[in-house]
Amino acid sequence: MSGSVVSLPSVTIILQNADGEVSNTPQRVLLVGQKVAAGSAAAGVLVQNIENSGAPENALFGPSSMLAAMVRAFKKVNPVVRVDAIPLSDAGGAVARVVTFTVVGPATAAGSITVVAGSELLHKFEVAFASGDTATVIAGNITAAINADTKCPFTASNIAGAVSLTADNGGTVANSLGVEVKEITSDAGVSVASVTQGTAGATDPTLTTVLDVAVERYQAIVWPYASSLTALATFLAARFNPTNAIMDGIGIATRQDTFSNLISALDALNDKDLVLFVDEQTTETLYLGPAQNEASYAKSSIFAAVRALRLTEDASISHLLTSTASLDQFGGAALASLPYFNTPLADLPIIPAGRGWTQSEIPSLVTSGGSIMGVNPGGTGALVGEVVTTYKTDPASNPDATFKYLNFLDTSSGAREYFHNNLKNRFAQSRLTEGAVTRGRDMANPTTIKAYLEKLYLDLAGADFVLVQDGEEAIRFFKRNCSATVDLENGRVVVDMLVPIVTQLRTIVATMKIAFSVES
Repeated sequence: MSGSVVSLPSVTIILQNADGEVSNTPQRVLLVGQKVAAGSAAAGVLVQNIENSGAPENALFGPSSMLAAMVRAFKKVNPVVRVDAIPLSDAGGAVARVVTFTVVGPATAAGSITVVAGSELLHKFEVAFASGDTATVIAGNITAAINADTKCPFTASNIAGAVSLTADNGGTVANSLGVEVKEITSDAGVSVASVTQGTAGATDPTLTTVLDVAVERYQAIVWPYASSLTALATFLAARFNPTNAIMDGIGIATRQDTFSNLISALDALNDKDLVLFVDEQTTETLYLGPAQNEASYAKSSIFAAVRALRLTEDASISHLLTSTASLDQFGGAALASLPYFNTPLADLPIIPAGRGWTQSEIPSLVTSGGSIMGVNPGGTGALVGEVVTTYKTDPASNPDATFKYLNFLDTSSGAREYFHNNLKNRFAQSRLTEGAVTRGRDMANPTTIKAYLEKLYLDLAGADFVLVQDGEEAIRFFKRNCSATVDLENGRVVVDMLVPIVTQLRTIVATMKIAFSVES
């Protein structure tokens, strides 16, 4: 440029970021479970961001381990959300569960026998036999088929027709795995007397400090130790209302037992951030296991995957919905207020007729804080029932529905996170006054703070969130019940808000009166 350039008037325009709101943080899920000795991951050390491709979980934890199965179940439903894991070794002195059955032969005609070992959909083995095959031969073929499946949670052995299935992970969790002999060709001379619990699994890893390595926020933690929830509940309770942070999440576990035992266990729990799915322990001549024959830890992982995908912005979720509303076909914060019940579960088996909870038992389980995975009325597919937390009473032991349903918890948590993130962003460097604010200066007073909260409320009532109630009456209610008190000496503002959330349609009661004439 030439010298002595005259450029007047002097104009300087500073380019700044556009005003905008901060969205809620992406979903992150933590899986806790046992590895096997073949797994390369160090026990007790957090494994972060397990890749969706290449099945690294098999090398990390061993393909037959409960933790690898949890990761596979999660990623099959949800390949989008980040998943971390804490692998645990079997406890010293752990006892592995053993289930046995004895094949009776020889075969008088060709046929087949089907064995399920841990999962109706994933580990179902149809084994053919020929006329003349002895019980030992048939049992050997069953053993070979099971052991050829490197992801099966059992290792099989055969002694003279007696088949033993030994869980690859020691401890109590394997006691929830279903083992069934079924579909034996009739009139072929082959039978099985019974499926018997030979040895119950016992002695789980020490769980007290397992979660100490989980320093980040996890919106869900999948926990396979449904009979040992203290460490999980303590960890989550400390994160529910922390100072200057959003750290809350839920724990998800699945337990099977008798109706009376589950009612007793549920009644002893009162945790607003714990979801416990309950299934019926089934004992039949040729079957031991849950009514819905899938590993308890896989069921929990599948639900965690469904929930995380629903809450992930713009994730395609139409296959997880019975709703056909156009805006609900993609995930995001707004899905927190859409009911979880009637969510299809294509990766879980159908519960056969005669197994599972009765219609009179389900309400009692839900009232006590148990959540149900069941089947649709036609018996053609698995789906989620009402998802509740184990929370039932406030600290004074008064009945309290505030956090009874997971939808209530997710809705209020999503609204809280939006308020929190945007207040931190908007007032990151602001003066505080009780008087008027000065234009062109970053200042705040009770009026501006309330005005900003009202704006955020309107966001949360809009189509992108639908977490709080919309309409003139609801907005007026929020404004009336929102206050901001200033402490200038300490630079502190205390805000009180009453936030009317959106709930779910659960019951319709109608009266139909019969008329015999249309004459008025």
